[in-house]
Amino acid sequence: MTKECTRTACPYCGVGCGVEVNQLGITGDKLHPANKGVLCVKGSALAESLEMPSRLLYPKVNGREVSWSDATDLIAKAYFEAIDHYDADATAMYVSGQLLTEDYYLANKFMKGVVGSANIDTNSRLCMSSAVVAHNRAFGEDIVPVNYSDIEDAELIVICGANTAWTHPVLYRRIQQAKQRNPNLKVVVIDPRETVTAQQGDIHLPLPNDGDIALFNGLLRYCMDRAVLSRDYIAQHTLGFEELSQTIQLPSYRIEALSERLQLDQELLSKFYRWFATTKKTVTLFCQGVNQSQSGADKANSIINAHLATGKIGYPGAGPFSITGQPNAMGGREVGGLANQLAVHRGFDSESIGLVSQFWQTTRLATQPGLKAVEMFEAVERGDIKVIWIMATNPVVSMPDSQFIRKALEKCPLVIVSDVTEDSDIAQYADILLPAAGWGEKQGMVTNSERMLTRQRQFIKPRGEIKSDWQAIRQVGEKLCALLGVENGFDFNSEAAVFREYTAMTGLNKESCLLFDLSHYADISDEEYQAWQPTRWGGKQPLANGKFSFPDRKARFIVPHEPPSLNSAAWWMNTGRQRDQWHTMTRTGYIPHLAASECEPTVYINTHSAHSLGLESNQLVEVRSPTTTQRVIAKAVQDDALSRNQLFMSMHWAGKYGGDSQINALLSREVDPLSGQPAFKSQQVELLPVNVKAYGLYIGSKFQQRDFIYQSFQCEAKSEVWRFADSQTIAKHDVATIGDVHSQRRVLLDIDAGWLSVGYDEENGTNILRSILLVSTQPITSDVSQLVNLIGQILTFSSLLSIAAEYDASEMICSCFRVTDKQISAALKSGECQSVSQLTNKLKCGSNCGSCLPQVEGLVDSYIQTLTITK
Repeated sequence: MTKECTRTACPYCGVGCGVEVNQLGITGDKLHPANKGVLCVKGSALAESLEMPSRLLYPKVNGREVSWSDATDLIAKAYFEAIDHYDADATAMYVSGQLLTEDYYLANKFMKGVVGSANIDTNSRLCMSSAVVAHNRAFGEDIVPVNYSDIEDAELIVICGANTAWTHPVLYRRIQQAKQRNPNLKVVVIDPRETVTAQQGDIHLPLPNDGDIALFNGLLRYCMDRAVLSRDYIAQHTLGFEELSQTIQLPSYRIEALSERLQLDQELLSKFYRWFATTKKTVTLFCQGVNQSQSGADKANSIINAHLATGKIGYPGAGPFSITGQPNAMGGREVGGLANQLAVHRGFDSESIGLVSQFWQTTRLATQPGLKAVEMFEAVERGDIKVIWIMATNPVVSMPDSQFIRKALEKCPLVIVSDVTEDSDIAQYADILLPAAGWGEKQGMVTNSERMLTRQRQFIKPRGEIKSDWQAIRQVGEKLCALLGVENGFDFNSEAAVFREYTAMTGLNKESCLLFDLSHYADISDEEYQAWQPTRWGGKQPLANGKFSFPDRKARFIVPHEPPSLNSAAWWMNTGRQRDQWHTMTRTGYIPHLAASECEPTVYINTHSAHSLGLESNQLVEVRSPTTTQRVIAKAVQDDALSRNQLFMSMHWAGKYGGDSQINALLSREVDPLSGQPAFKSQQVELLPVNVKAYGLYIGSKFQQRDFIYQSFQCEAKSEVWRFADSQTIAKHDVATIGDVHSQRRVLLDIDAGWLSVGYDEENGTNILRSILLVSTQPITSDVSQLVNLIGQILTFSSLLSIAAEYDASEMICSCFRVTDKQISAALKSGECQSVSQLTNKLKCGSNCGSCLPQVEGLVDSYIQTLTITK
């Protein structure tokens, strides 16, 4: 790590936090406008994330190390032969919001400008593409009209389809602080689940699945009936309201009918509508709960409609705010990294095709949209795509119907993967595997949710033959240009050189109605590029003048279409993020304290629903697809934040961490027809109890994996933790086939409903504990953190008894400082702490990102209530 201070950007969510790296460690950058020094639990663990196991260091072809020259020769030749024997559309690239802007720009230029196909898409398709469609339809351009400072100026914040406290913790901390400064600030949370975010709202509307369009159409009807629409704004700055008004005047959008249809309390619904109608400074923040739907684009437009119709846009404290999921999802959209974009906010109209062809000096430019993510892998499975290059993403876990994706890649003649590790799920399908630079090893630009460009900077010298993605694309691009006999368009010697060409290209928009233009940076020097400070494009209020990106400068109202209602008798699965993990766990799964809050694949279910199925907490359940033979087994945990027919499961579980319990294996490939975004939030499933004869827990270093019906892995500092279960009894004589086999000696003990095996070695006359294996007919809820601490210690009779007696589970409340509910309860019972602030001072819980504060407050309230009842 560098001895000097390096200011860079966090590689996780779209908040785009600034990070400072020096010899003392990694901390938040107090000078960065996005976070002002604050980091969430994942950002606080960035130093630990650098200790990645199984780091990929050299290119490999079919598992054999080769030189970069040989690898890039093979890739360039494969693209050339596919183009020559078939056509350009026989090739593809699937990239990622983890790429930096310079990587993204060259990838887009490579596919659309040299290969001649728009078959380049990104995993941002899975999270933000519905918002992109909505912005383009309403504003004429994919532009976010709101900044973080608008949150601090707002008097009403509506959070729709987002558990911001967990998914964007630092941004939510700013909301909490804004509310502390302004007690009149109101927060409304619209979410089917009573999330941590919802618990802190002034109003929580538990909207049923896919009810968003009806809710916001009803809001417009309410505003129309009370004559609070901004008729002047509608007349001067918009088109299409008359058609929309005919829709919202339907009887079904009157508040009485809507309250019944959406099963929402009429008084709360009226209060929300009244607050929105009468509050000038209103921000509506929305995320995946809106976007990840078969009607995601229409949902987003229904939100935008409400702001346009009431004129709540274009001034401080007001506007619709789509929050991005990944650190450079916005940057990818800016360069044109989606299959239905050409470049720099331009589509495939004849004018744009001509301008881009001229700028890139190419006669091979793609002239029509390519295949979106789901379509792309369907084309791979059909055999239409012969070569695919996958960068910085894990589609065999993150895509819906992920087993289909695996089968498609098995059939593809050539799969190229750029990754940081050869242990990722996608790396197992690579014919050619390229070692890509990871965070700290690479540098370039990222754009966060508020259009802020920040430099990620290198502070680690890459080992082996690791290269940045733009360098890999440059090498292949140069060789493909030579094979095609066209001019080399990849003569770049640095990220700064790529950035200069990219920003010059945005100058194509200078004489157009588009607002996106960075061309004033086209002549930036290397020194100025290195010294770059966070800079937001588009100004503070890009739509302040009421001029939009259509030729007539007027915004468009879109008539949104409600999706068919989900079968009320069905279970519906809602998937999403956990607070402490990132995507498919490649970079966070091996960090012990990030794994502690959800230790194994878990499906959450309403208590009443669990009882109706005869389920107890921690029992294993089977979640099935109603249309395929796929199934997932996970631990059931009761959670009354869910409605009775709703389930929730984290999308993170992948690789050895989750085994076969990867929820996306069950989800269908249904997408929004406009955006191509999969409907991750609206999937029907079936739920069944699992006949389990044996539950197991192994703590040690040498777990012998078997064909269990369920197994998962948790990383701890001192040892591995494996949980497993089987439909067959596991007898004591099976111990050597599960664990302990590498220990010199073992002790077998009978315990309640099962048995315990302890493996130990003799060293210098003492017995050192090496492994613990528990097998039981009942779910095992042991406090793993306590048992792990015994590994490597001297084994005594008393420690054996403590292991046998350890069945009292604890819940991780504060991941930043590893504070459990047990520790908080102990501090309260001892009398040392009587309030949240005292707990924060003593244990530090809630003092960093603040996302655990609602749970801390809940424990304090519960303790006070217990005291009151006792008295």
